[in-house]
Amino acid sequence: MWPLICVTVCYLFALATASYRLMPKITLLSEVTGELAEKLANCFPKGVIELDETKEGVKVARVARPRRDTCSREVLRHKELKDMVELAREKRHYIFSVESTGALPPDVLVLEAIKVMKQKCMSFIEELDKITQAMDEN
Repeated sequence: MWPLICVTVCYLFALATASYRLMPKITLLSEVTGELAEKLANCFPKGVIELDETKEGVKVARVARPRRDTCSREVLRHKELKDMVELAREKRHYIFSVESTGALPPDVLVLEAIKVMKQKCMSFIEELDKITQAMDEN
């Protein structure tokens, strides 16, 4: 549905740029510590991977903010790290972005686009009902 709203925003309001992407999913398959943890954190944008220190003073990597990831896949270039991380995307979690250069702010544009999509869906359902009634009569 978000891709349709995205297209509707762009179509109706030519002064808007709309885009969407799937939420990144980063899974650490094993504990990453020490220098490898620092190297792992440097493979992602700042804040995606954070380093925690244990009582012994060892740095341990953890996924903190996957939303900030740009899906660069830099981590897969490092032989020692690529088997420790799984990169995927959440199939039902969209990050939707609308920018406006016109008079209407982005939140209003999205609401207007949803109204248009809702009306189109209602029209489609009405047409389907007409077709079903015509088939039942024959």
